[in-house]
Amino acid sequence: MVELVALTNKWLGPITVLAMRDQFDGDQIVLENALPFLLHGIYQRIRSQTYRAFNEHGLELTPEQWIVLARLWQRDGRTVSELSESTLRDKPTMSRILDSMEKSGLVTRAVDRADARSRIVSLTREGKALRKKLVPIAKSLVQRLEDGVPEEELLITRRTLRRLFENLA
Repeated sequence: MVELVALTNKWLGPITVLAMRDQFDGDQIVLENALPFLLHGIYQRIRSQTYRAFNEHGLELTPEQWIVLARLWQRDGRTVSELSESTLRDKPTMSRILDSMEKSGLVTRAVDRADARSRIVSLTREGKALRKKLVPIAKSLVQRLEDGVPEEELLITRRTLRRLFENLA
C-alpha cells in the first residue's frame, strides 16, 4: 500500500491507496499480490470446479478434454498441431489428451490426405452430442465466476489479460 497525503486547507487525514505494483517488498515477494500467483489460483479453482461439475453430471471428462471439444465444436476436423496451438498445449500433451478422448469414443484421428505425417482429429457422434450437455454446465460455472463483477470490469479484465498474454509472446 502507498500512503498519500493531500495538501488542502482542511486536514482530512492520510488517504490509503492500493497500488497494483506491490508484489515486491524490497527483496521479498508478496505472493498474495502477485498476478501470476492469482492467475494460477484462479486456474486451479476453475479446473477443479469444472472437473467436479462434469463428474456430478455423470461425465468423466477433464477440463483439458473440454477445451478440445469446444475447439472441435467450433470447427471439426483439425490437425493435432492446430489443436495444440489453439488450446495452448504442447504436442506431447495434446497427444495424451487425444489418446484418452479416442479411448472414450469422443474423437477419431485419421491420416491427413494433404500431409501423411499429420493426423486430422474429428468428433464422433458421441463427441458432438456432448455439446448439449456440457455447454449449460460451462455457462453455470462462468456465471458463478462472474457473479457480482460489473460488465465494465469484466471487459477491462479481459482486455488486460489479453495484453499481458501478448507481452509474453
